[in-house]
Amino acid sequence: MTSRPLRTALIGFGNIAAGYADDRLTARYYPYATHAQVLSVHPGFEWGAVVDISEERLQFARSRWGVPYVTSSVEKLLDLYQPEVAVIATSPEVRYQIIGQLTDLRAVIVEKPLGINEHEARLFLDKCNQNGLTVQVNLWRRADETFNSLADGQMEELIGAPQAVIGIYGNGLLNNGTHMVDFVRMLFGEIDDVQVLGRPNAVSMSKIAGDIDVSFCMQMRSGLVVTMHSVDFRHYRENSLDIWGENGRISIHNEGLGISFYPKGENRAVPKSFELQHDRPRTLPSTVGKALYRMYDNFAATLHEGHQLCSSGESAFLTTQTIQQVYCLAKSKK
Repeated sequence: MTSRPLRTALIGFGNIAAGYADDRLTARYYPYATHAQVLSVHPGFEWGAVVDISEERLQFARSRWGVPYVTSSVEKLLDLYQPEVAVIATSPEVRYQIIGQLTDLRAVIVEKPLGINEHEARLFLDKCNQNGLTVQVNLWRRADETFNSLADGQMEELIGAPQAVIGIYGNGLLNNGTHMVDFVRMLFGEIDDVQVLGRPNAVSMSKIAGDIDVSFCMQMRSGLVVTMHSVDFRHYRENSLDIWGENGRISIHNEGLGISFYPKGENRAVPKSFELQHDRPRTLPSTVGKALYRMYDNFAATLHEGHQLCSSGESAFLTTQTIQQVYCLAKSKK
């Protein structure tokens, strides 16, 4: 199989595509916060084109990133460049049409959510399957080095079997809720059932129309129960998991920039008992700043060498199904 860089077009040139790259605060913690930052240096991909309806963004792609071909539509792109890979950073409703127009594609990376609902997500994946496309979904936690170590056995080594898990998300069930439900699946396996806790709230900051915040719980196939609660991002941002095991606790906070381990020790006040040492946490390394690059590493290895995708379309579809189940239950409570 060829190892030459794959001709790549980035479709949609907003914040996750490029905008966050020039934020100095973001850059302190995320050297790879955008697709542009990865595509500009990754040896597996030849970044040849950008498609966006904004002329200002197209000029920015040319001047800031040196992209050879910039254009306002997929139709015009095909007269300039024939991509083998499309990175689709648009809203979900236009993706079906995009892949139908790009006949020479081998693979796509798409943003979450995979679809606004289960039906749209399935239509998109079926179209990709019909066209023989490999689909990676940017649920970046699945590519993170530390999170993969936890999923592959480090978590059980540190804290034993999980007893209870409490999650926090905000700014939309379809938005960040998708990330956190998928993260739960990555760490704890598949979900058998969900229940909604309380009534939903409208989300003013989410860019997804009709999005909501709602608390809910997930019954995992293993028997573990995970509760997920929403917070208002107007007060502060957070997407986190608090994992209480038999022998300790792991807190993944500040959206993965902080990871604390609290081991079990002798109880200071009750004889012949134990407690978690909350006053003596140990810090685990945070590697989230490079997770997006690692996702492209995995994508390239899949296309060049036949490796397994870390965040396949079919896996993301299972997350979409859970999100829709929660969404429908929440809406029925209004």
